[in-house]
Amino acid sequence: MDSPRVSILIPAYRERFFGEAFDSARAQAGPAIEIVVCDDSPGGAIEARVAAAADPRVAYVRNSPARGFEGNFTFALSRARGELVKFLNDDDRLRPGCVERLAAAFDDPRVRLATSRRLVIDAAGAVQPDIAATTPISHATCTIEGRELGDLVLVNGLNLIGEPSTAMFRRADVEAEAPGLFTWRGRPYHCLADLSLWLRLLARGSAFYCAAPLSEYRVHPGQEQRGGLGLDCITERVALVGAAREAGFLAQPAQHRVALQRIEALAAMWRKHPGLAPAQLEALDAVAASVGSELARLASQMPASTTAPPTN
Repeated sequence: MDSPRVSILIPAYRERFFGEAFDSARAQAGPAIEIVVCDDSPGGAIEARVAAAADPRVAYVRNSPARGFEGNFTFALSRARGELVKFLNDDDRLRPGCVERLAAAFDDPRVRLATSRRLVIDAAGAVQPDIAATTPISHATCTIEGRELGDLVLVNGLNLIGEPSTAMFRRADVEAEAPGLFTWRGRPYHCLADLSLWLRLLARGSAFYCAAPLSEYRVHPGQEQRGGLGLDCITERVALVGAAREAGFLAQPAQHRVALQRIEALAAMWRKHPGLAPAQLEALDAVAASVGSELARLASQMPASTTAPPTN
């Protein structure tokens, strides 16, 4: 097979929806593609489905032992040969034209990340109403300055860019830190793994956004990542804001303050959950103390308001 322009990488471990994800990748038209399946599952259903397709564009690797979340994504990237990389979670789907439309965005050398509107689907594949994170960034297709988009995401506390299945990037633009792809400035991310990668790319240039939906994000029971629903998602936000600031995001104190206030509110909401273990309460208290201290520091740096002298 000649060198592909786009590598569609499927770090697989869930058998239930893999067939739909796999078929949506194989149906992509446009630039030459390869599909790399790195299988972390304990069973044989994924391997059998790939073998039955007998598609020369597909490379299959059985991971033994299993590599885990970050390890499987990192290994899949190491197997890519294409100039452009398109991850696809094993429970999501690409819509027709996804690869072709996003790949065309990289004709603009300023673009470091291409993404699009995505639809929410349920376990049966039926389209569902938008959730907060899938709110469209724009109602028109556009190119956005990278730090502007990064600030928008951080200030709102939402991954408006999308999951790994939504975006595309140049392979040459990503340098993985040890131990893997989702480690940034020495901190590995899980809940906010995708954002840790998107922000690194946005620090290097612009983003392309397609207003038409090009992928489908499946929400279902048993899903490992459900944006913002785990305690780790709160503690990771503190680290992410700090790393982003070091990379040039949230340059304005007002932006930094709002981003921290979002975390503070999320931690306060979580503290009201019944049945939290003492260790969880301690972690939330530590987040609140850290964020509160930084907010106090920001407040102390604000210029004192001046009051006009009274007039007689």
